[in-house]
Amino acid sequence: MFAPPAAPQWVLHPGRDPERALQIALDLDAPLPVAHALINRGVSTPEAARRFLDPTIDDLHDPLALRDVDRAADRIRLAIGRGERILVHGDYDVDGITSTFLMYSVLESLGARVEYRIPHRTRDGYGLSHDGVDTARQHGCTLIVTVDCGITALEQVARARTLGIETVITDHHEPPPVLPEAAAVVNPHREGCGYPFKSLAGVGVAFKLAQTLLGEHGGLAAACELLDVVALGTIADVVPLVGENRVLARLGLERLNRTRRPGLRALIEVAGLGGKRISSEHVAFVLAPRINAAGRMGNAEQGVRLLLVREPAEGRSYAESLEDDNQRRRRYDEKALDEAARRVETELGWPDCASIVLWSETWHAGVIGIVASRLVERFQRPTVLVALDGERGRGSGRSLAGLDLNRLLGDCGDLLEAWGGHAFAAGLTVSRNRLPALRERFERLVRERLAPSAFESRLVVEGEVQIAECDLALVDWLDRLSPHGLDNPEPLFRACDLAVTSATAVGGGRHLRLAVRDATGSAEAIGFGLGELAGAVARAGRCDLAFTPSRNEWMGTTRVQLKVKGVRLP
Repeated sequence: MFAPPAAPQWVLHPGRDPERALQIALDLDAPLPVAHALINRGVSTPEAARRFLDPTIDDLHDPLALRDVDRAADRIRLAIGRGERILVHGDYDVDGITSTFLMYSVLESLGARVEYRIPHRTRDGYGLSHDGVDTARQHGCTLIVTVDCGITALEQVARARTLGIETVITDHHEPPPVLPEAAAVVNPHREGCGYPFKSLAGVGVAFKLAQTLLGEHGGLAAACELLDVVALGTIADVVPLVGENRVLARLGLERLNRTRRPGLRALIEVAGLGGKRISSEHVAFVLAPRINAAGRMGNAEQGVRLLLVREPAEGRSYAESLEDDNQRRRRYDEKALDEAARRVETELGWPDCASIVLWSETWHAGVIGIVASRLVERFQRPTVLVALDGERGRGSGRSLAGLDLNRLLGDCGDLLEAWGGHAFAAGLTVSRNRLPALRERFERLVRERLAPSAFESRLVVEGEVQIAECDLALVDWLDRLSPHGLDNPEPLFRACDLAVTSATAVGGGRHLRLAVRDATGSAEAIGFGLGELAGAVARAGRCDLAFTPSRNEWMGTTRVQLKVKGVRLP
């Protein structure tokens, strides 16, 4: 029933509307391929297209549309006025770290007596714990403000109340049927919240509360000083980069490229991005993993301190420490990936399994989320990995399109001690003796909810182009579609029956370098990770390519290079 992933199928985007695309192109005086990409993203009018291509701060929604944001702001202002001590409680991923920095910075600027806490991934687990409440009590705090967590912390919030500590919750994860008894609960997903954009990251929700708090102290303009950090958390959390998230990420990237924060500037340099224009891909694959590494391998509070430092030398020290953590993280996840991939084939009856559920005492809890993502890419199966420690294990899961992982785990809730997350990514805690039953039920539910076609790898292309259309003007227009991420992928086009004038493997044989032409012109192309195809492409002499036109700058010369994602031979 379930076949192993073959070469990806190439499919035209189901939203294509050639007639409307032509009208958009004429209205905007834009290249037709750009108009196809806009239509495929649900942008169907010239006005909507202009907002998408050139978002401004005026495109953000009124924060007061978020249910309870006014109550949250009032309770925090009361605490500041009374001189109460406040604990900002975040999470150990990039979204949680940036949310913590944002809220701590804003409260400090308003004169609050404020502390912050990031839980330890393996010692504390996700979110607001009883230890977190104890930390608030030890510091003499009478108010806890959660960021990127807290929506499921019913027991912890109740216990805090018995200690005379109130809680303001800001979160973006799916709420449970019963909410914690907090002073305010700010979450766009909660019932009765009419906020027009539901997909904010945790740092986006925190930004909305910050904007409200800063109403008489610079308002939106003051809040926008934090957009470089908001962009980091938003892009790293793999939320849809459309709507308000797109505005926050786009404007935040502009600010990130000229950031004056010593820690961020040092991280950019240490990561090898000095002098380059920082893109969403740089955030997702270079900067975010280094900030995440602190929480995966050591103390996530290093990430907050990196953002808070005021001296360049101190920023460099934290950046280098994060780089060391990231190198260690790579070694751990490579070892775990090798073992897990081998066990998929030997233990789970691959390729007949519909899911992957594995556990081990040797895996580091900080890397299993990354490894789960790579297993999904390799095997096209929803995956849950569990790092065991004694009789309990902490797990991390990743999903495929069409399968809500958080809901599926909810249907396994009687087998779990705790769980929570998103449709595509979630965490869990489980007893060792429940793991076989969890694997069995997870497999059954996936088979019931996903058709076999869902396991097929696909390349979704916006449309067909000729080589002559792939000029620098098109690349400039495509740049305006960024930043790319979930629901706004990098546009992919296809060109068919191209003549191959050269095909070689480069980069130690890992990558494919091509020169191709059609009746309209010629182009250079690079296929990262496709080096093994060089011989076959050269022998065939013709091919179809799926690619993104990109800008290649070398020795003072700028020219178009096709960034190849797929190759088909006759």
